[in-house]
Amino acid sequence: MRTHHPTIAFLAALLALAACAARGRTQTEAALRSNARPAALARVTVENQTGQTLSIAFRPAARGGGEVVVGDVAPGAAEELAPIPAGEPIVLLARTQDGAELRLAPRSFELDATWHWVIPADAAFHSGDPSP
Repeated sequence: MRTHHPTIAFLAALLALAACAARGRTQTEAALRSNARPAALARVTVENQTGQTLSIAFRPAARGGGEVVVGDVAPGAAEELAPIPAGEPIVLLARTQDGAELRLAPRSFELDATWHWVIPADAAFHSGDPSP
């Protein structure tokens, strides 16, 4: 008498693989849906009235977040920079080529807002890492 244990084991393994594939597809579809939402972004334009090229950056207001440079603005120019996060507090800063900084207090921006930052000719830039 011949037994069908290998066939049953094969069918059980096939069923288990099908269940894993279905679960993986559901998670992938959920991930795609969550990634399909637009990012919460705002825009900033910088008017540089100083005599130096400025590098503009932001970092999360909470300590531990990395700094992101969003563009450079030549002396006397006004530029729209790369988008910045909206809906969360960030610190904007302008940095001279020698490393001196002008930091703004932490602030949040509305979704799709555009904010115009005028940096006057007499703006006080500081060396080091002063707390906002």
